Amino acid sequence: MNRNVGLLPALCACLLTMVIAGCGRPPDQPGVLIGGQRLAVVDMHLHTGTWEAMTPQFQERVSERVPRALRWVMPYVMPYTLGGKAILREIDNAGISAGGVFALYSPHTTGTATNEFVAGEIALNPQRLFGFASLRVDQWNTNGPEQLAKLEAALKGPGNFVGVKLAHAHQQFRFDDERYYPIYEIAGRLHKPVYLHTGTSPNPGTRTEPPYADPAYLEEAIRRYPDTIFILGHTGYDSYRKALTFTDAAIRLAVAYPNAYLEPGALGAERAENVLDDFLARVKAAGVIPKMIYGSDGPQQPGYVKGHLERFVAGMQKAGYSVEEMRAILSGNFSRVFGLPPFTVEAAK
Repeated sequence: MNRNVGLLPALCACLLTMVIAGCGRPPDQPGVLIGGQRLAVVDMHLHTGTWEAMTPQFQERVSERVPRALRWVMPYVMPYTLGGKAILREIDNAGISAGGVFALYSPHTTGTATNEFVAGEIALNPQRLFGFASLRVDQWNTNGPEQLAKLEAALKGPGNFVGVKLAHAHQQFRFDDERYYPIYEIAGRLHKPVYLHTGTSPNPGTRTEPPYADPAYLEEAIRRYPDTIFILGHTGYDSYRKALTFTDAAIRLAVAYPNAYLEPGALGAERAENVLDDFLARVKAAGVIPKMIYGSDGPQQPGYVKGHLERFVAGMQKAGYSVEEMRAILSGNFSRVFGLPPFTVEAAK
């Protein structure tokens, strides 16, 4: 057997890792400079995972970003783009103080990042990485109580989990399905905010019908569980159509309910450039800046986290957001909602 056969993938992975590492360098000072003040940033929306845990259709979508001739090396590269070390590198390059890392069980769409896996990744730097636990819902009628018990154990355990992550469109269950309301009871009782993907997704297999995307279908749950904080991820952004289809519904809920908050993940991405200005204008006009918690939906690919932040900050400046309004969105609201000390630029080191 030729012992050199296994060297080629390793060499290719090392080469690509060197390229990835060179895609950005940490800024001279962390945070973002606004009006002569340097503001700390927390990115609450970051994903981790492994190639093996992705579904075949999601592997194909992720591989679209790589030249076809090099796609065979993807299994060797993914640890260097989605692992905990990669996340720390990406937020370092963006000058970000801390980030939230999501677990997710979507075995029929994008794949799985288990609570145990996420706990291991965020353990690399628990002062800067905070976990969001999740659970399986696809066999709920037979193992729902078991899944609820596992979620509660993860939230109570030593894994640095500060919240819950749900993605109804990816996990293929309706917002208004009352069978899953016990998730919100657990979250409220344990004081762990729930992040919910609202709006659509371009990822294969995700549901795009209103009951899986329109946050209006969450209103009964938000009303029924006032002690549970609901963070409406993407603020209803219809990423599949690149439109603000469900954004007004999300904003209305944030106005009407003290326990409803918003997050703008993916609205600072290049594919959302035509709607970002409109989005930020709607948020400001509705007076829900105190309800907005920054997130990017990264890391996706090298440089995405930094680019998303730069475009979002530029959009806020263009829309006339004050320094204090930007401070609140970029880190202050996260600290307040999750009961954490204020972040400072010194933390991003």
